[in-house]
Amino acid sequence: MSCRLGTRGELVCFPRIVAELFPADFLKQLEGLHLLARQISRGRMRAERRSVKQGAGLEFADYRQFSPGDDIRAIDWNVYARNRHLLLKLFEEEEDLHVHLLLDCTASMAWGAPQKFDPARQIVAGLAYLALANLDRAGVAMIGPHAQTPWSPSRGRARFLRLLRHLESCTTNPGPCGLADTVGRWLASRPRRGLVIWVTDAWGADPDDAFNALDRLRYARHDIGIVQIRHRDEGEAGELGEYEYEEVETGEVKAMIVDRAVAAAYREAVIAYEGRLKEYCRRHGVAHLRADASEPAVDVLRRSLLEGGFIG
Repeated sequence: MSCRLGTRGELVCFPRIVAELFPADFLKQLEGLHLLARQISRGRMRAERRSVKQGAGLEFADYRQFSPGDDIRAIDWNVYARNRHLLLKLFEEEEDLHVHLLLDCTASMAWGAPQKFDPARQIVAGLAYLALANLDRAGVAMIGPHAQTPWSPSRGRARFLRLLRHLESCTTNPGPCGLADTVGRWLASRPRRGLVIWVTDAWGADPDDAFNALDRLRYARHDIGIVQIRHRDEGEAGELGEYEYEEVETGEVKAMIVDRAVAAAYREAVIAYEGRLKEYCRRHGVAHLRADASEPAVDVLRRSLLEGGFIG
């Protein structure tokens, strides 16, 4: 066990290793990222903490007429002295931010060397740590064709080690999967409105699948960020030749001859899709960060703070 003083003078201890996926050096670097997050101005991406509910908070919101049974301590006696009306002062309540981390567990996340799923889990772990250290509530949901136990929203760094063990046990799921459908199933669980960060490669069952999933998140009135993980080889069709390949997201098997024209068309299609996703996020105010599977997760997390303001 390695221990050090935390940002508030508390003792922070990390295990030397939770699993090969989360070595001690990675865990120690997360505390440094938390210090960085505290130095960055709040609110670029972050959901507003103020609730639409009104109660006994600190910032004045509005007045309403006094009714029998109301707390007389909330009466504005200055107003009563002027016009003899009993009005209650209402204040905006400040609540915990609920951070929902969606982890793409579809078959395409297992592609490549290194496969995209490992850095994706590290990024989710880092984002969860930043949220928990910021006294927010963080939960993790697995987006894939088969149900995996979600991590219910929790608060406090004391829960972080259990979350790491939970992430280490998660797997990718083979089989047909629509991203919009699985996101819809998560929304059907009625998660509390907050900040949703989706860590995904954005490869769906069809070219519109990821966009339909993002639409569903927007319509549910969540603030949204997407960390898009790509493998550098995904932008190329590969060696020229005749192939039989299986579409990992649908299970469909097809035959294809890859010549120079096909390779060029594939490259252009990938570039067009990337551009479409970037433009969608810009147009709808979705924080969007691209990451290569070979990029250290800590570097991606640092960029998420400096460029995207995902957690702050």
